[in-house]
Amino acid sequence: MRLISILPGDSQLRLPTILIAIVLATTLMLLGTGYVLAASAPAYYGGEGGTISGTVISPTGTLVDWSQIHATDGNQTFEAFSGFSGFYLMRVPAGTYNISVYDPYSPEWWAQNATVTVTDGSTTTVNFYMQLQPPFPVPEFQPDLVALLSILALVATCVAAGRSRKVKHSVFV
Repeated sequence: MRLISILPGDSQLRLPTILIAIVLATTLMLLGTGYVLAASAPAYYGGEGGTISGTVISPTGTLVDWSQIHATDGNQTFEAFSGFSGFYLMRVPAGTYNISVYDPYSPEWWAQNATVTVTDGSTTTVNFYMQLQPPFPVPEFQPDLVALLSILALVATCVAAGRSRKVKHSVFV
């Protein structure tokens, strides 16, 4: 095997090692800048399918990354995650889907679900505008319930007083 010298002196590396190092360095450089190389999404079995895409936006107007987006047609569920730009994209077979979003890092946020119909070759956009969930209501006593509890407390007091008198009479008699 022939060796190629790239450094002065005795240091010599094989050509395949050099190529691997160049490819690895280029990949790390691209990932570090936020660019990701991706192939086009494959067609789904049984048809071409379509795409559902959109952006997830926080209550303050910033873009939300790592939100989970689910598309469910009743039989199967597809999942995508929003990227650093808040953008998501998923390929699904043709059909009608209920689209929902959940942000595991901000569970107090929610957005209205959407229903979309996807046909072969179509592109559907569903943007999610997150909102703060309203606080859970604290159950309050209803006026009828308060009256009922008052009557029960009065009856319990009378019964306890009656038992107390019987005990006193039996002790003194």
